[in-house]
Amino acid sequence: MATEIPEIIQQTYDDIVSIKIQGATNVALATFHAIEEWARKTDIQDWILFKDRAYTYANMLSGARRNEPLAKNGVRFMFTQLILRYRDIHDVKSGVNAIIELAAEYSEILKTAKKQIVGHGMSILNHPKVLFTHCHSSTAEAIISGINQESPLTAIATETRPLYQGRITAKNLLEKGVKTIMIVDGAAPYFIKDNDRFSVDAVLLGADEISIFGDTVNKVGSFSMGLSAHFTGKPLYIVTPSLKIDFTTVYAPIKVELRDSKEVWPEAPEGLEIINPAFDIVPHQFITGFITEFGLIKPEDLEDKVRRAYEWVS
Repeated sequence: MATEIPEIIQQTYDDIVSIKIQGATNVALATFHAIEEWARKTDIQDWILFKDRAYTYANMLSGARRNEPLAKNGVRFMFTQLILRYRDIHDVKSGVNAIIELAAEYSEILKTAKKQIVGHGMSILNHPKVLFTHCHSSTAEAIISGINQESPLTAIATETRPLYQGRITAKNLLEKGVKTIMIVDGAAPYFIKDNDRFSVDAVLLGADEISIFGDTVNKVGSFSMGLSAHFTGKPLYIVTPSLKIDFTTVYAPIKVELRDSKEVWPEAPEGLEIINPAFDIVPHQFITGFITEFGLIKPEDLEDKVRRAYEWVS
């Protein structure tokens, strides 16, 4: 008989899939929050069964969307540390406390990393006049607004169809006093090249997933922007916690998530095939560097840096 999935787990899963919860950091935090809530309320008394269910639900949530290694690495952190640091636990009450402590610790790792990335980004970019960003990266947004406080700049943001996440970026930047221009996604590659209108100093992209080779998964459209930056000599930086690296990519290439076609055209003509990829892949050759919690890292150096800093991740 199948075990009924607890309401908090199912609701969180549905919210991640439907993108009510969006952004890699928010998915990771929501995963831990749901596990904590379930752990506090469960009536399971057997420690082995409790640990098994917690692991199952955590993997269910972190795997709700294909390209979300930040949550998956968080789950790996939690259950590795349960074995290494809490090996003497044999009761559920102590296990719940351990899970709460580890969730808080991983959340603090992410919070600290973001603060460090913003500091490094502001230093590395050195008072640009025009920055280009795509979709919604809260880290890119924080770097742009931070630089703007010291030296006013113009931000160019994309519309980001079909779900218009770029509007979040534009709205937030305006509220923080940044002069912001929005363009449609199709205009982005030429806009990066077109120095007559706005001379883009650098392109800042977030990341949803990074391969061990440094290839980066980001919102669909990112490939064309990387291509434009590469062939016009504009630096392209990926601003991201290094924990978005996915070590399973050593065994198999990245496959991007395909979303529901109704996101593109809810009332499409019968017989029309619509393919709606959520992401595409920016090859490492297009990337100037990753601005991470460690500072500026070249694509070819990222894997080794992460393995050394976070031994549990691989």
